[in-house]
Amino acid sequence: MENEKYCVGYNFLEATESFREADNLEPVSLVTHATSDMMGTIEKLTNSWDGPISLGIFIDSNSRNVLEYLAEVYRCDVRFRRKMTVHFAFLHKSSVSSAANCPIIEISNSKKNCQQFFASQDDLRTAIVGPFQNFPHNFMRNIARKGSKSDLHFLMDGDMIPSQHFAIKIKEIANRIVDGKHKKVLTIRRFETESGMDIPTDIKKLLDSKKLQRTFEFHHRYFTAGYSIEGLDEWFNKSEESDMVTANVVPYPGYIWEIQPILHRKDPYNADYFPSRVKTMHALIYELCRDGYTFHVPTHVFSIHDGIQHTNTVYSKASITHQEAATMVLLVFKAFRSQNVNFELNYLDWCDTYKKFEI
Repeated sequence: MENEKYCVGYNFLEATESFREADNLEPVSLVTHATSDMMGTIEKLTNSWDGPISLGIFIDSNSRNVLEYLAEVYRCDVRFRRKMTVHFAFLHKSSVSSAANCPIIEISNSKKNCQQFFASQDDLRTAIVGPFQNFPHNFMRNIARKGSKSDLHFLMDGDMIPSQHFAIKIKEIANRIVDGKHKKVLTIRRFETESGMDIPTDIKKLLDSKKLQRTFEFHHRYFTAGYSIEGLDEWFNKSEESDMVTANVVPYPGYIWEIQPILHRKDPYNADYFPSRVKTMHALIYELCRDGYTFHVPTHVFSIHDGIQHTNTVYSKASITHQEAATMVLLVFKAFRSQNVNFELNYLDWCDTYKKFEI
């Protein structure tokens, strides 16, 4: 469902390469989202992802210049132009948006040549500010998925780094398992490593760094249950023993699980009315399990974060408190507005057993 509060521009910039090859396999798109102040991070993705990228970027009146900046990068950076498709959204001034009353965003032609742009690129990027609004994570993920140029979607946060040759290694098994018919998704392991160290992007370096206690499962300090996936030692062993990518089924451990999935375009989308920092991925993974999906962990591939977060920041905690309150009001409103809605206010840790509160 498209959110009524936002105006959306699909395919603002379109990748020039389809990444469809003689093997007739569907390429896996890296699907991500960002705010305008994340451009340095987003640009690096084209160096580490060997396939199409679909980006949903959230802007406001103060950050619209990011579109001009991205248009310049697209014009001058061949790798960016080959891989990156960009969509954007912004909050509409009225309570209900439509194509008729959303303003037209026009970008003037650049007067710089590419050499001049590259010389000033760092300064231009620094001048871009982030939107001063709560970021609608799920809505932007959905935009990036809907606008993706392939049917297989790897949902990854923009500040993560995919492992070496990820898109190439995962392609065959993703086509075999994730078909949009048999309710199967791939579940990608996620790690974090100490800042200032070489970032391990292959299995051997990852294991060596883990043994030195420099690399860990993501958010291991304060939210292990959200990202931990069982069978880690076996995963390392299989990844080292063979070059063939295989996958094991893992059980759904509980509703706070928010792993990075690879899904098909036909698979469920995020609940787009969930705002920033409120179980934005938990809800989708929970819905998949409720709908009978199974979770398959492939060997060899992973993503990693540069830096270890030790706790939620004060800002994050304040945002979570504010957004949780706002979300509950919104959910109850949506439940009352719909007919015959069973709204879950309380559920147990496993998806196939839950309690319902009828409104």
